[in-house]
Amino acid sequence: MFGRKRNAAMALAIPVIVGACQPAVEPPTGAEQVYRDTCLLCHAASGPGASAPDLTTLSAVNGGSFPMAEVIAIIDGRAGVRAHGSPMPVWGARHSDAEIEALADYLATIQQ
Repeated sequence: MFGRKRNAAMALAIPVIVGACQPAVEPPTGAEQVYRDTCLLCHAASGPGASAPDLTTLSAVNGGSFPMAEVIAIIDGRAGVRAHGSPMPVWGARHSDAEIEALADYLATIQQ
């Protein structure tokens, strides 16, 4: 009875409903999401953290140059970090080299 007209009406309504469910702000992807998943708890959303070093001042404390190789070594676990009060987790076992490099690149973008 309702066959074609009902199907046509439903086809028009679905995109409207789906479009209405889209987030207002794009969710983080890639390195920013890795930062949120692995670093945020200790280093806070904008970089400075109460229990760990401020990641927004790495360039400033290194004479204006971002210490990319050192940051990568710390993230992947090749360099120990004593400033955390305890050893920092070894993220090299959880993330690929490409993800760690992308995370370090992201950290370079949040420098003050």
